[in-house]
Order: sequence, then structure tokens, then C-alpha cells
Amino acid sequence: ASHSDAFANQVAELFGTEVFRVFTSKDVVGVEIGGAVKNVIAIAAGMAEGLGLGTNAMAGLVTRGCLEMQTLARALGASPNTLMGLSGVGDTFGTCFGPLSRNRNLGIRLGQGESLEVILASSTEVAEGYATAFSLIQFLETKLPRSYRMDLKFPILFGVAQVLQGKTTPRDGMQELMLMPIRTEMFDWGGKPNARTVFPKVPNTSTTKTKQVAEYLSRRRDAA
Repeated sequence: ASHSDAFANQVAELFGTEVFRVFTSKDVVGVEIGGAVKNVIAIAAGMAEGLGLGTNAMAGLVTRGCLEMQTLARALGASPNTLMGLSGVGDTFGTCFGPLSRNRNLGIRLGQGESLEVILASSTEVAEGYATAFSLIQFLETKLPRSYRMDLKFPILFGVAQVLQGKTTPRDGMQELMLMPIRTEMFDWGGKPNARTVFPKVPNTSTTKTKQVAEYLSRRRDAA
């Protein structure tokens, strides 16, 4: 990614071959966000796999994580569309579902009940998402407007950081995600570049949701 088309094209020609395809982008910030946030999402995906929640749960979690990625991009002036490309969902899918992913494997071991200290001590490779999670939370809390509802807009990013900090367990973190207020799936960008993000709320009349989620997670644990 580069603000200069000429420079980006020179680099693409330098690295591109018949077996390695190179694309360019002028959205430098958007590409940087994708490269950082996808590692944290991969840890979350790994935890879901380690808990034995299944492919559908993982797919849903990763998709919602990509939406958080887009939300952050928009807040920083980048284009959400960039995160729908190779540097966003493309890299995220590879990191979340690839068997060699360091961040995914960190999440799997956490989900299976290993302590973070044991995992880090026994790992010979670096899972970048571990440090990135803390940096992201610090950035979100100090750089974005105070009015930003972090609990609604970045629940996965904050949830991963809480697990890594030892404030909650992977299972409890997943349950907290399931107990969030019911809302429409997609954010309303308003159709304009600088439109305010709107989160229409869907009334939730269920009084047994907590019990239902807890029972579901318990059945998944017993089945595993």
C-alpha cells in the first residue's frame, strides 16, 4: 500500500511473478489495520475451536470480527471497503482457519484450558496477536472519542484482551458475546462518507437467555 500509485506499481512489478500475484492499494491505514487486527481475531477463532463450538460458531465469530475491523477503519479515516479485500478478510481467513497460524493455535490451546504462561513458555514462535490485543485496546481507549461505545462496537477485540489479561476465561468470554443486546447484523453507515454510525436496537423480550446460553455451552463442553 502506498499513497503513490507510481511507487506502488514499481513495487508490484518488482515482486510480482507468474506464481505470486501482487495487488496495490492507496489506503495505507486500512491495510495496516487489516494486518494488525486479523491476528487478534484469529486468537478468538482459535478459542472457539478449542472450546469445540464448531465451524458455524467460528465462521460467525470471524465474520463479526471483520465487521469490528471495518468499524475501526472507518473511525480512523480508512475505507471499510479495503477490509473486504485481500488485506482484510483475505488475510483474516488465512490466519483464522490455517493450521499453521500461530495466533489461531494460541487461541486453541487457551480454549482447551492451558494457561497463557505455559503456552508462551512452550512456544518457539511469536503469536503477534498477543501483544497486538493490548495495543489495540490502549489505542481504542485513548485515541477514539469518549462517546464511542466500545462494548458494542469492539466486543471481540476487548473480549480477547480480557482473556489474555486473565480477567475472564475463553468460555465465559464466549458467553458474554452471546448475551450482548440483540441488534441488526450490519451497521448503518448512512450512505455518506462521514455519516454517523447507527446501531438500531431490536427489542429483546427473552428472560431466559442467560440460562439458555449457559446450557448450550455446557452441552458443547460435555460433548467434547
